[in-house]
Amino acid sequence: MSDEELLNHFEASESKDETPTGLIGGLLPPNLLLVLSCLVAAAVFVPKMTWVLPDLRQNSQYRFETSQIVVTSPPHWVPHDVVEQVVKRAGLPAEMSLLDGSVTQRVAAAFERYSWVKGNVRVRTSIPARIEVDVEYREPVAMVSVSNGPKSGLFPIDVDAIVLPGADFPPAEIAKYPLIENVSAGPLGRAGTEWGDARVLGAARLAVLLRQNWKEFGLKSVRVPSASESQVAADELTYQLLTSGGSRIVWGRAPGSRHPGELPAEKKIDRLKFYRRHHGSFDSTHGPCEFDITHWRDISRKPITDRVIARDRRS
Repeated sequence: MSDEELLNHFEASESKDETPTGLIGGLLPPNLLLVLSCLVAAAVFVPKMTWVLPDLRQNSQYRFETSQIVVTSPPHWVPHDVVEQVVKRAGLPAEMSLLDGSVTQRVAAAFERYSWVKGNVRVRTSIPARIEVDVEYREPVAMVSVSNGPKSGLFPIDVDAIVLPGADFPPAEIAKYPLIENVSAGPLGRAGTEWGDARVLGAARLAVLLRQNWKEFGLKSVRVPSASESQVAADELTYQLLTSGGSRIVWGRAPGSRHPGELPAEKKIDRLKFYRRHHGSFDSTHGPCEFDITHWRDISRKPITDRVIARDRRS
């Protein structure tokens, strides 16, 4: 081998041993090495940076007083201090930060548990710190009269037979709602929960259906089936309407019934309107009567005797 060939062989061998990354460079690509370097640097320096950066959760731009939460304007039957009641009952702090990752969930859950809120709670935030809550309120449709037991009294309910807070109703307001009678036991749970009786649910829906005609027909209450019928299928329960003068209207099954022999609710209302136009009040000067509007062709009417009245009181 000539001197020139020996020199070239030596330089080639030397260049192979002088790789920039050695063994690591041969095993890992440059891009992966860069990523690993960044991760190591972050692990070392980021914890130290948090000692220097300010805690934005304490910044006034991100903090709000829970008493200043903006909520959907409540109707007249809902207490005006909705926010105050929700904050107190949920145990929310006086101040919160929008940077708290759970703030919207906590606020939404607080309003969802409020008895007057029906659901579908939406929470919106903005800066400077502001939080708005959109809710749908429940509407009272009737008062349920429980005559005996540890929970006797009057209980307001909505169309779904959800119990509403009775303490929020002044006496003058209670008298404005239809009455549901012949209920022997109180609700199963507290305000904001279902009553737990299909008879009460059917009566609530009947009260809503007749809301526009309640005064026109001179109605006082909806009478639910007796307790012995509480185990009957909901679509088989039949209801009566009682007038202010003591007359009784046999209504039949609750609105929405699909029973093949049941007249549509609209047809029953038309029959009651027809009677009012041609005969006047359902309360006769000769005493209370029973009107049956469940027949397919016409309305039947018969006087209510003392014997029938006594029987109804026992049931």
